[in-house]
Amino acid sequence: MSQVPQQQPVASAISAISDTQQHTARSCGSRWGKNKLERLEVAREYSRSLGENPTILQWEAHRIEFVNGYVESNPDNMGNSADVAWKEFAGYLYTLFSVQQPTVPRSEGAKKKREERAKKQEAILAKYEDKSAADLRGMRAAALQKAAAGSEIAEKIAAELKKVLRIKTADENALIAEERKELRTQVRSAAGKCTDLDKLRAALEILDDDTDLEFITDDDDQD
Repeated sequence: MSQVPQQQPVASAISAISDTQQHTARSCGSRWGKNKLERLEVAREYSRSLGENPTILQWEAHRIEFVNGYVESNPDNMGNSADVAWKEFAGYLYTLFSVQQPTVPRSEGAKKKREERAKKQEAILAKYEDKSAADLRGMRAAALQKAAAGSEIAEKIAAELKKVLRIKTADENALIAEERKELRTQVRSAAGKCTDLDKLRAALEILDDDTDLEFITDDDDQD
């Protein structure tokens, strides 16, 4: 099995950080790869060099120097070990000092488009507010039949109903998941407090996936 060579050092965004910062970040990468006992001090020194509110360019320049330092001090490592080391180090920075990669600020144009999409979505949902998912599926099936017959309006309605169904289904699923989570918590709590063996056995039998349950309905009572 052939070994994949270790990645080569990459060019740094020199203008983004000072020479001292470059040296510090590279030194941290080198030391991180050599001595695990020194990791706390390495992370502390790196976070000080990075500062409290680094720009995206400053963050990336520090990252590049760290990776270069790691690569240079570990020339025999194979594959993407430097990227793995950086990912581990970045997690260490966040855990110890709450330092993480800055987010890309959204442009005003992107923000405006997002708000417009949200308004359109609210307007569409308002049209079908009193309709259940089952109602919407029936309406969409009818619209699809008309669309198949050549109706362009029905085709647009079917597409609109598809969007509404997707949103409503996601919301309903979220509510069901939340209710399920709450009920499981209540069941665990009740089971933990219960001392009646018969009740516990009955509950286990009901909750067993292999148990077939039979429910008595009003129709059964009338037989």
